[in-house]
Amino acid sequence: MVKTFVIIRFFFLFLGLGLLTACQSTKPIKIEDPHGAFAIGKDFVTVKKENFNAALAQNIPNPEKTILFIYNHGTENGGHGQECFPNSIPSYARAIVRQHSETAIYYLCSQEVGVNVGGDPKKQRYFRRSDEIARILGIFSKHGITADRTFLLGHSGGASTTLIAAADIPEMFNGFIVSSPGYGFAHTGRSRDSEDLAPHYETWKAGIEKATEKKGLVYSFEGDLIAPPKDLDFIANIPRVKLIIQKPADCGIPDPHGYPWSRCFRQKETPIIWKFIKEQLSASQKSLALTN
Repeated sequence: MVKTFVIIRFFFLFLGLGLLTACQSTKPIKIEDPHGAFAIGKDFVTVKKENFNAALAQNIPNPEKTILFIYNHGTENGGHGQECFPNSIPSYARAIVRQHSETAIYYLCSQEVGVNVGGDPKKQRYFRRSDEIARILGIFSKHGITADRTFLLGHSGGASTTLIAAADIPEMFNGFIVSSPGYGFAHTGRSRDSEDLAPHYETWKAGIEKATEKKGLVYSFEGDLIAPPKDLDFIANIPRVKLIIQKPADCGIPDPHGYPWSRCFRQKETPIIWKFIKEQLSASQKSLALTN
């Protein structure tokens, strides 16, 4: 039964990705020796590890005026052999950088790996990726982009990563917007309370519950089998974090897990997300004015 479920699940996942690519009118970009890519305006500039510093200076020449988003992608195969497709960024984020010239996205192509069901839950990839985010934010900070103008974005495993980062390094960024965070094993269809999965769920949950210092938006979608809304109930009790559970509209994306790439989500939520960002920026400016 589980095997059949997984086959069907992957069928819809690949179908959904095909629709995403068609909607974006772009071919997936894959990077050899990946580090990530800058998304600025309508452009993508892929970056290899050894070229990052030069690309940073070229793509963000005015860091003191830039609003930066670090996008944290989902994972496959536990991160092993992770394929990096930096132009596969949710459509709302693409819309923001197209509409606002002062913004830039850096797609961080993570190569951190996690553990299987029998592994130590504290060594899961979202904990490792939180450290990875801290390193990249340190580089952007040295370039001149301050924490008050830095936001984290994430989807699926990248959403979990972002939430753990909000607990670990809240001083390094202003706020976050994430969609469909999951603990990594809901797709199996097994109970999160089972003997082997419970430690993973509880460790993930305990890590996220510490994210109390930063404001953020967490989107969840009915029918999402990778990140079921029921797994996220506890987030509603985290101060400063808003949990938004939506029923996906019929908008060309058959898999609820991929709904942030839909036209419907982009049209409805982009203004809301941009308003949140502007409010956070304004609050930070007022706070700085008071301290000065």
